[in-house]
Amino acid sequence: MSFALFAALVFLGATGLSLLLVPPSKALARGLGVLDQPGERKVHSEPMPRLGGIAVCLSFTVVVGTGYLLIPYLSELGGARALLGDPLRLLTDAPKVKTQLAAVLSGAVLAFLVGLLDDVLGARFPVRLKALGQVLAALVLIAADVKTSFLPYDWMNWLLTLFWLVGMTNAFNLLDNMDGLASGVALVASAVFLLNAWALGEFFISLLLVAFIGSLAGFLRFNFHPASVFLGDCGSHFIGYLMGSLTLLERYVSHASSTLFPVLMPVVVLAVPLIDTFTVMVTRVIERRPIYVGDARHLSHRLVTLGFTQRGAVLFIYLMTFALGLGAVSLTSATASQSFLLLLQTFGFVALLLILMFRERRKVPRGRR
Repeated sequence: MSFALFAALVFLGATGLSLLLVPPSKALARGLGVLDQPGERKVHSEPMPRLGGIAVCLSFTVVVGTGYLLIPYLSELGGARALLGDPLRLLTDAPKVKTQLAAVLSGAVLAFLVGLLDDVLGARFPVRLKALGQVLAALVLIAADVKTSFLPYDWMNWLLTLFWLVGMTNAFNLLDNMDGLASGVALVASAVFLLNAWALGEFFISLLLVAFIGSLAGFLRFNFHPASVFLGDCGSHFIGYLMGSLTLLERYVSHASSTLFPVLMPVVVLAVPLIDTFTVMVTRVIERRPIYVGDARHLSHRLVTLGFTQRGAVLFIYLMTFALGLGAVSLTSATASQSFLLLLQTFGFVALLLILMFRERRKVPRGRR
């Protein structure tokens, strides 16, 4: 019970701080003129402040940083030890991962700053500098030895980690195309990763995920349709990078695992943003358009053209993420044959997403309903 209570306190702290920080971030965006203007491919009809990511970034980093610094003092308080003894004893080992934690926070803040420059400068911020900033943020984590470990050579793991972090950063940047979409998918995916971490007894990783979920939940209160604030590139960069980082920190193979299939869990849980990113980029390449120029070819836009409301399209994508995630959690203890069936189920979901994205809506003849 003390573990659940500690996690609840972290969640409430992150949520409350995020709720408090959203209004100032909106005011700052309006004051700086950082507004997302309506347009042909946009789904909003009035200028929207786009620095809501400040609330997510600050609430997470402040809660995690403050918690890390307070653990030694709380451990000395009799009342705290009586109420939260077991969690505090476990967290006394937190200094052992100080370098990795500092790298995660530093890299995430760097990704946030890259996005912030893009928000403020707009077209004046060169795409190459943006890409360079994303790569540097990924290298911060790799330098702290936070990387994949299942490939035979270190250089392979370094390259895969670099590709994963930069890819996740851009995936959530591209996914942020409808009210509550990027922040909500990150929240749902983080909840799935929390189930896995909690089941495997990774309490420290669980608390990081709880803080992240709380930060997203507070922001989503203002971002869900009809939104009054957008994440901005600063927020989507922060969320994507942190999502990629936390998946690298988490363990997926347990003593009950009979194969290495569990290492695919992050890919399965995050299949929706990954597929959305891959398909729109391929489409832009085929049409000989710059891959960094936005359009209305995303899954969310496609669902709206098929008759979904904005809210319905976003909720549908939440549901797809949750369904894929629940199957992925089972990979940690699945046999080889069970893993194969779970991955086959994943391919079915992927096929459904691709059909929704590319199947043309058939016109109904007049007189028929």
